[in-house]
Amino acid sequence: MRRNLPAILAGALLLAACTASEEPSPTASADPTAEPTPSASASPSPTPSPTDEPTPSESAIPSVVPSASASGGAGGFGIPSNPAADALFLDRDECENPELGYTLEFPEDWWTNTSIGDVPACSWFSPTFYEVPDPSVVPDEIAIEIFVVPGDRGYLRRVLEREEVVVGATQLAVRVLVDGTGDGSDGGTYEYVVQLGPTFEEGPNLIARTDTAMGGEFDLNRGVLDRMMATIRFIGTIQ
Repeated sequence: MRRNLPAILAGALLLAACTASEEPSPTASADPTAEPTPSASASPSPTPSPTDEPTPSESAIPSVVPSASASGGAGGFGIPSNPAADALFLDRDECENPELGYTLEFPEDWWTNTSIGDVPACSWFSPTFYEVPDPSVVPDEIAIEIFVVPGDRGYLRRVLEREEVVVGATQLAVRVLVDGTGDGSDGGTYEYVVQLGPTFEEGPNLIARTDTAMGGEFDLNRGVLDRMMATIRFIGTIQ
């Protein structure tokens, strides 16, 4: 059964349902690890700490050096080995974000959202059930989020690793590991920046991210994100 979460405000439970077909409101989100950019909606996350903070330990930020992939890089990039993520993807589901123009696959055992407020469907992913009392705030359980920024994706914190990849068969992207999390704490952020416009600098860019302060377990979330991005397909005109 597809695990989608229709939004019921004021703390009501979100029930599993099929992917919503309603047309969501336009949205954009900004990650606090990035330099401020104009956005169509308010950022749900706080401002990161200064760039001169010490680098987190190796245990806080696992290595993302690619190794032999068990599932293959259908999107045009290598996928680091992660047996737990591979096991989750043996049974997968699909969702569509009509506002941002993509479809992708995710683990059947995980949960995603229907359109809620300014957040379009297929934007939030969690290994556990969650509630949405306020759609302007990302629930604590969310392990992976996807949104679009209108301009360049810069970072106030150090970029520890960076790799150029191709997703959705044709879209240029970079895969990065950043020192620090979205809430400004020590740890790491792992994300894909997908070029949707003429250049990365001009934007817009699609961001698919997880970090050590988000729900679930970071190493597994990272493996799931890799495999989701290997299945992403863009629909309609994106440039």
